[in-house]
Amino acid sequence: MVSIPHQDRLQSPVTLGALTLRNRVIMSPMSRVRADADLAPPDFVAKYYAQRASAGLIITESTAVAPYGAGFPPLPGLFTERQLQGWRKVVDAVHDTGGLIAAQLWHTGRERKEDEARGRPPGWAMMEAITPVDLTPSEITGIVKGYVNGARASREAGFDAIEIHNGNGFLLDRFLRAGTNGRQDSYGGSLENRTRLTLEILAAVSDVFGAERVGIRFSPSATIAGSPDPRVEETFAYLLERLRPLGLAWVDVTRVTAQDMAHGSGPGISLEWIRSHYDGRLIGAGEFDRETGEEALAKGTLDAVAYGRLFLANPDLPKRFAKRAPLNEPNPQTFYAPGETGLTDYPTMEAA
Repeated sequence: MVSIPHQDRLQSPVTLGALTLRNRVIMSPMSRVRADADLAPPDFVAKYYAQRASAGLIITESTAVAPYGAGFPPLPGLFTERQLQGWRKVVDAVHDTGGLIAAQLWHTGRERKEDEARGRPPGWAMMEAITPVDLTPSEITGIVKGYVNGARASREAGFDAIEIHNGNGFLLDRFLRAGTNGRQDSYGGSLENRTRLTLEILAAVSDVFGAERVGIRFSPSATIAGSPDPRVEETFAYLLERLRPLGLAWVDVTRVTAQDMAHGSGPGISLEWIRSHYDGRLIGAGEFDRETGEEALAKGTLDAVAYGRLFLANPDLPKRFAKRAPLNEPNPQTFYAPGETGLTDYPTMEAA
């Protein structure tokens, strides 16, 4: 057996539920808006993910489990047969190179109609987000069913696991927060009620996929109307306690970055605080480099580290970390550009 130096904990294997990862370098979910007209991933998206299959685990870009309609950029879906076949090509390409891949699933709450778009700028639906109070009880039931359908489609496509997107100020995150959840029924008000939808979704998809192949992402330090959430510790202490017995494969948490602070987040709550309230497998994200990732593992704060832009620009990131090799710089101008430019053309260490 080859021993791993203490300073190379990122290169060591780890189990996340039913998955055994070859290393602790996770490819973080990153929206790249390369979906085609049918919201399916084109063939070159399979190439993009396969290039990065040396990750311990790839977590895909946010993938819709139900139609979201007008007002969004072309984000991929997993609710039609054509979309499922597109994702199966992605999964097969990753598996063919020995990798593991999880689908990150999300839901907007309601399909936005074309007639709502008149006079609104591109991306208006993201800026005029649906809030919990906008939804009827039957629509909330439909959200849970949407995630169940997404879990079934993910399993059929061959994904190794799924991650529920419960962060970044999206709909499920808005249900959690007292400042954005104005409901007066069983899905709003108390801690029990505000966390109800998250826990119902986790229970429902675990019945489909098995809890040991289900993860969830949170952004505890996300802003509420541009300001820090004053009840964040109360909310997440309560929620994390209820996640402990569920047997989830992982909890994936974003930490505050300099960009977040520039947008009013304040210092947020630390990953160390999250660890003190959750003893299951914990992934952390938020502008980590090799050194800070190693430090978080050495302290026991994290079990694995998620890398976004560094993985975007360096398809062989784990190898570069191991060799202490120079890294490609990501080009923000091509993050959301159409086609393969800025997606599949970053060179490997050998090519560079």
